[in-house]
Amino acid sequence: MTNHSIRTIVILSLLFMLASNVYSQDSVSDSYNKGESALFPQGQLFYPAMASPKEPRTHITYLVLKLPNENVDTGNSVEIDDSINIGSVGFGDSFGLVRWSGWGDNDAWQLNISGTVLAQFNMDADSMDLINADYIIGFPLSYRNGPFSARARFFHQSSHLGDEFLLLPQIESLRVSRINLSFETIELLGALDFYGLQLAAGPSYIIHTDSELKRNSFQASIDYQSRKPVFKPTMRLFTSVMWHAWEETDWDSDYNVKVGVNIRSPYTEKRAIQIFGEYYNGNLPFGQFYKLRTEYYGAGINVSF
Repeated sequence: MTNHSIRTIVILSLLFMLASNVYSQDSVSDSYNKGESALFPQGQLFYPAMASPKEPRTHITYLVLKLPNENVDTGNSVEIDDSINIGSVGFGDSFGLVRWSGWGDNDAWQLNISGTVLAQFNMDADSMDLINADYIIGFPLSYRNGPFSARARFFHQSSHLGDEFLLLPQIESLRVSRINLSFETIELLGALDFYGLQLAAGPSYIIHTDSELKRNSFQASIDYQSRKPVFKPTMRLFTSVMWHAWEETDWDSDYNVKVGVNIRSPYTEKRAIQIFGEYYNGNLPFGQFYKLRTEYYGAGINVSF
């Protein structure tokens, strides 16, 4: 897909966000700033981009992955030769450990533990071979003061190729030499809610790695969640656009877009199902395939417990 097509998708998503005068984060608890410490608090203070492919979520997504005929970027576009069907699954969550009041009447801090397993399967193979699995565990510390929120997260990631993928003849575009991809990262994100949108951005730095990796990266995102229902009182639209660049991949731009509907429980903010369509263009966020520049699109379901 050309850069013009990518820009068109991003612009249409932004117009979709601006189509309603709503507040972006309906799920921020009104009681987050009561000034009392609490163990195992409900809800979050910082809401990461829905389009982020590495956040701890439980989902199943069916993707069509476009494979380049060479593992190189030719100018402003990538030559597309073939495609395979991918089953992408994730099992994870972020669990609040403790929340305490901040310096004033309108701010609070929260410490979480988060973890996720992200795996991709080749749906075209007879045994639906496991291609890659990423294991991520972290300790996010978040802060909120009215429309401003921030998060500092220390996390560990290790990635492993599937046994069947290694033993069987590999698709040429996916042929890789196995490396011990394991690293620890500090990520800093700040976000601001206004006029129905959440804007977020921040850097990351790899503080330790077992591989030869360049350390700096940066991301930015814009999210929309409607307060007005689209059908039932608990069905609301959302969309998310995320941009990411990493020094290891020569600061090439990665784009991810998700658009869908959020079906929430009327009794608790977290219990919900999101049904969405997804489009990605950039270096693959699948573990050891981070040097492969390509694109995918598909649809999925995310479950929030």
